[in-house]
Amino acid sequence: MAKVGRFVTDPKAGAFCQVTLDSGEKIMVNHEGSGFKDGRVTIEVLKFLGFASDRIFACDLDSPEGRAALAHLTRDARQGSVEATALGAFVAHVTSCKSAAEVKSSCAALMWIR
Repeated sequence: MAKVGRFVTDPKAGAFCQVTLDSGEKIMVNHEGSGFKDGRVTIEVLKFLGFASDRIFACDLDSPEGRAALAHLTRDARQGSVEATALGAFVAHVTSCKSAAEVKSSCAALMWIR
């Protein structure tokens, strides 16, 4: 089972959360935006003690695809809960993945949901 770190919020930069997958790979889920359901979500694989990373997913939540993906992820979330936010929804989604490759393919599939 993936290990979820703290949710960190920075008023200027947005919010992020580090997740350690079953494979031992560490990913960072970032939400850049002023609200809970707008802006941009990115997922990066951390390398070299976290000083470098490779982006494996990016989603513009203001696009039709991004709105559909977020609606799909938050459809069963309790209103006001962490899972009802963009960051919380994407973190919950990737915790079922075992590796960064699985995160990449699972998140890419989200973009095809209508």
